[in-house]
Amino acid sequence: MIEISNSKRYSNILIFKFQNYDLNYPEDIKQILSFSKNSGTYKETECINTLGKCSYDNIYIVGLGLTEEYNNSKLFNGLGNFILNFKNKIKNIDILDNFTEDVGYTLGESIALSLYKYEGIKSKKDPIKLSNINLISDFESSITKGYEVGTSINLSRNLSNMPSNIVTPKYLVTTSQSIAKKHNLDIQIIDKFKLEQMGMGGILSVAKGSTNDPSLIVMQYLGDKDSKDIFAIVGKGVTFDAGGITLKPGKGMEKMIYDMVGGSIAIGLMDAIGKIKPNKNIMALIPVVENMPSSKSFKPGDVITTYSGKTVEIISTDAEGRMVLCDAITYAKELGANFIIDVATLTGSCANFLGDTNLGLFTNSNELAFTLTKSGREVDENLWRFPSNEEYLHQLKTPNADIKNSGTNCGAIVASKFLEYFAEDVAFAHIDIAGFMSNTKTTGAYDKGSTCIPFRTLLNFLTKE
Repeated sequence: MIEISNSKRYSNILIFKFQNYDLNYPEDIKQILSFSKNSGTYKETECINTLGKCSYDNIYIVGLGLTEEYNNSKLFNGLGNFILNFKNKIKNIDILDNFTEDVGYTLGESIALSLYKYEGIKSKKDPIKLSNINLISDFESSITKGYEVGTSINLSRNLSNMPSNIVTPKYLVTTSQSIAKKHNLDIQIIDKFKLEQMGMGGILSVAKGSTNDPSLIVMQYLGDKDSKDIFAIVGKGVTFDAGGITLKPGKGMEKMIYDMVGGSIAIGLMDAIGKIKPNKNIMALIPVVENMPSSKSFKPGDVITTYSGKTVEIISTDAEGRMVLCDAITYAKELGANFIIDVATLTGSCANFLGDTNLGLFTNSNELAFTLTKSGREVDENLWRFPSNEEYLHQLKTPNADIKNSGTNCGAIVASKFLEYFAEDVAFAHIDIAGFMSNTKTTGAYDKGSTCIPFRTLLNFLTKE
């Protein structure tokens, strides 16, 4: 349970400390701090048993480093790191917010994210021990807002972590409908029958091998009816990717449940947008499919007609993400979007090049490159812009169709050029998150499993005035 009050609730308290600046502490805590060995170094943690010399039994101290190097990300990760390390060791704690400015949003968001733990599908649950947190703070509204956004991110993380026999295309449709109803968002579910009527061959081709029908989810929020700007987030929702006829190796294939992280991010973003209600016009488009091998699957050598009317020669059925995204991008343009950002676990080559340190950013717009990179830096999520020369598109030339779906090298860049080919003259950005599918270790405020990075970057970008 999370509480916000102006007084003591529990026997443990967490305080923050800088290396070169003294925050204002209550007198009894200040006296105990004279015995502290914590220098205030970033993430340095210390526990002092007060031996009855204070109203608290234990004082936990987390260092935030030097003031000249401090930013909200230091607080976000410092607090998150503490909770990750202690959430199974202590039952309750007060957190003292004695900062000179409002950092409530950061505190609330960090608490929500670091308390999250994917429980799996088990007959017996293993709940975390830390069940009560009280923030001693005057900034209740900011804390509540940050915590609520954190729960939206955790919704996306949960969708990403759950197995594909549960999180089917239909499951994502139902989840999206529930979010739209809760926040009174416009929603359109384009089912298989309607996809066929509309000629969305990219989505339909990928889904041919699966018994689970595809859909295109479209959620819209209109926050500024006087503005002509419409921002579209397109999330890849491949709930399981076996590679189709171009079958993936069996080793590690269980990780392909994470091939829908882009879609789960887009769904969670609309939940957060519904809570924040920014003065922007925002839509999310999530093509949801499974990519499975069968006698009905699309095949290398096939030529597919996409929703745009452009034809695509299939070289690899494992290059399926771009096939579903291209139809969604075309439809976003048709709905009036003039800024389109897709987020997708698209290429292993991007993960091999950048690992889990930087996100791959590909864009035809210097403005989008600047604002997205800045938005990411502000929440400690790093985007690295790749080149986008037209020469890379030459790899996708073929005498058999307008374009083919796979090249010979520079896979991440070539994939982005394929998508840009369908975005045409619209301001477009593609974020490749293949290196961020799932954490194998705790980091920052995130436990093991899906982090849904760059959710916070995109929300920061979409909610800026």
